[in-house]
Amino acid sequence: MQERERTMKKFLLLYKGPATPPGASHEGWPEWFNKLGDKLVDRGLPMAHGCSLRGDGSTGDSAMSLNGYSIIQAEDRGEALSLLHDHPYLSLGNEYTVEIFDLG
Repeated sequence: MQERERTMKKFLLLYKGPATPPGASHEGWPEWFNKLGDKLVDRGLPMAHGCSLRGDGSTGDSAMSLNGYSIIQAEDRGEALSLLHDHPYLSLGNEYTVEIFDLG
């Protein structure tokens, strides 16, 4: 009997929290990315200086405190969460979170 091929889903990780100061330590990030191996789709980039565009054409400072993103792949949300249990961003304190979205 042929083994069923695993279906992988992509998950967007949004790093949310207070702005990290310039020159902040990124200790642990390279090791975490390397540990993911082929489950890392896009290591992403930091995000700063966001703004919002409203339906009436007006703009304003970003209401969301997003600091960056990454994209990973996993079989399901449970596996995605297990890949995040030792994410270095979460060690910065309870005000820092990783928001996880299924990209289908």
